[in-house]
Amino acid sequence: VLAVRGAVDASGAPVLGAFIDASIASGYPSVVVDLAATAGDDMVDAALRLVVALARATVGGADGVSVSLSRDGRLSTVAASDQTILEMDADQYATGEGPCVDASVRGHWFHVHALDGESRWPVFIPMARRLGINAILSTPLLASERPVGALNIYSRTAEAFAPRDQELASVFATEASLILTGAGAGDAGDAGGQLATRLGVALRIRQIIAQAQGVVMERERISADAAYGLLRDFSQGSNQPLADRAEDVVASTQHPRSGPAAVRDRVPGTRRTDPGGQQASDTVGQPRVDDG
Repeated sequence: VLAVRGAVDASGAPVLGAFIDASIASGYPSVVVDLAATAGDDMVDAALRLVVALARATVGGADGVSVSLSRDGRLSTVAASDQTILEMDADQYATGEGPCVDASVRGHWFHVHALDGESRWPVFIPMARRLGINAILSTPLLASERPVGALNIYSRTAEAFAPRDQELASVFATEASLILTGAGAGDAGDAGGQLATRLGVALRIRQIIAQAQGVVMERERISADAAYGLLRDFSQGSNQPLADRAEDVVASTQHPRSGPAAVRDRVPGTRRTDPGGQQASDTVGQPRVDDG
């Protein structure tokens, strides 16, 4: 997982897509289905470990991931990517403060952009900095609409989590919540099978978006963030789901049209060449940048 993560950081969207294809082809959904044979908390914890591994490998900026869960009236970490992350969670439980505690108890989403200057958790923050953590993203986990834990993503880099990373974290938190809801309903085996399907769909959608992002990056010679921003802005402005627009962009590369007047499928804000050879633009101005 760590080796794949490095390749994603270094090479961008196409490597992420290849990783997802390889994961699906190698049968990772069957791993989740096999968890149906395991009863109770053991099955749930194994499924949550899979969520942690996938989140660690695919969320940009993530140096560690954990799941905090309330059991028998107290919070504990049931899945973590490494020992440092276990210590991060343990410090929050011991002090009774921190984003993972507040997300688990209050059911609110917490994004600490940078620990420098953070004042909400005065006892915990110095502990986190001593462990080298500089940004935290904690998303509540819900079972039957009640907060029961949190998906925690940690980074050694301040301002590490871009808007698309926050969205992907939300996807994984939703899947973890569905595991917990299914287990609480007493149908753990069915929950495992449904998780396999949902994760497969979610990651295939992520692959399509990543491929479209790469297409826009190459066509427009812009950064990954700018390409994602163009896709997202068009989706929001047109009421078309982001995945649908991404599919259109990817499909446009598979059936090229010939001739001097050929014009490729475009995202608003991208450039095209008119018949006179001049550069034109579908919109005026720069892509919107979210403060994430």
